[in-house]
Amino acid sequence: MLPRLEELLEAKNIFVRNRKKRRTRSLGILLYHYGLSLRKCRDIVSSFEDISHESIRKWYLRVDTIFTISKAYREVIAVDETKVKINGKLYILWAAIDISTWEILGVWVTKGRASLEAYSFLKYVLRKCENTPKILVDGGPWYKPALERLHIEWEHVTFGLRNPIEQWFFLLKHRIKLFYRNWPYHATVDSTQQWIDCFVSMYHLTRS
Repeated sequence: MLPRLEELLEAKNIFVRNRKKRRTRSLGILLYHYGLSLRKCRDIVSSFEDISHESIRKWYLRVDTIFTISKAYREVIAVDETKVKINGKLYILWAAIDISTWEILGVWVTKGRASLEAYSFLKYVLRKCENTPKILVDGGPWYKPALERLHIEWEHVTFGLRNPIEQWFFLLKHRIKLFYRNWPYHATVDSTQQWIDCFVSMYHLTRS
């Protein structure tokens, strides 16, 4: 995985300045992605090259485009949402996954959870589809009006086929336990969205 990440950092020209070695950056990014605190990552990586924990944080926030999902034919997509806390306030995190490939097709952080947000998120997810796939949702009342407006085939499913999206949320929540489900002080909706985009990009990279 480390060599693969190094190759992508170079191929996509993520870091224009080469003040630090790609191996150092790649190791710091991977360790942080897998759940180590920034300071623990610094302690480990500093044995190879002197760095700060703030450098690792900034490196991680540059990998949101390191692995992107292409538009493709998709049969079934599962959509779900959960609550996240940012600076003491609750927000909604939406996510959609192709249940066949386990590709995350979209993640959005919003203030509200209503049919308008569901409609906008679903339209965004459909950009990753060459066709109009079937959508699986839970019992949230915000989905039905949005799906009917989009004229999409859908089904209310609680378990079974929706397991991929449930398992992905489990992975995400396990990772953000380091933040105690509350993002660092001074975090914003935009910075939280950026961090999650990076998490998704690294999730795809580590699965590839």
